[in-house]
Amino acid sequence: MSDRNEIASAGGAVEMPGFRLLFPPGWTKHDATEESERELLARSRAKIKNYARPDLDFTLTSSIKTAFRQLRSQDGIAMYLPTDVDERSILPMSMTASRLLDPAGAPLDSHIAAVIKNHDGGFLGDDHQIVRWRRTHRRLEGMPGAVNQQINYAIPVAGTARRMALLLSTSILQDTEQSVDDDSLTLMIELSDSIVGTFTWESSLVPATRRD
Repeated sequence: MSDRNEIASAGGAVEMPGFRLLFPPGWTKHDATEESERELLARSRAKIKNYARPDLDFTLTSSIKTAFRQLRSQDGIAMYLPTDVDERSILPMSMTASRLLDPAGAPLDSHIAAVIKNHDGGFLGDDHQIVRWRRTHRRLEGMPGAVNQQINYAIPVAGTARRMALLLSTSILQDTEQSVDDDSLTLMIELSDSIVGTFTWESSLVPATRRD
């Protein structure tokens, strides 16, 4: 899956380079429109009905609503969900891609330093290109019984003097009455790390023009 978007910053229009991520089979990409949310909810509920598994309604519906809410609250680009999978592969997780900018157009160094310090952050991979941190969100809007385990990844955009980054955020929803067990949570976090580990900018996939 790939995306290319243009954003506005204090210095004028800045293009977000295209990027690629590899997902397991059955993951789909969606935009932030209400129409897209309604269509996805209707399709997902129909699939759950076919499985005769009402217990999956909270899992999938809450994941979709949380993902759309998160995408709209940020400078969202796209979201990714495991929607075209069988009932054994349905996971209460989603991933969003958004633009990360300082409101004043300043470099993001202090912001990244703060999240690393306050949320036990670090780097994903040995190249130190992707900053990773976790947060737990409770009292979710419209879902009083849910807890959102969130894993965030910030990837700086070259040529912006660290004023812009791509933010990938994975949400893993837990119902406090039917909590995800520790082993399953660990596996989903590892899956999230593995997906983000496949990240590459589209420009890096194009061979450089040879100059003799």
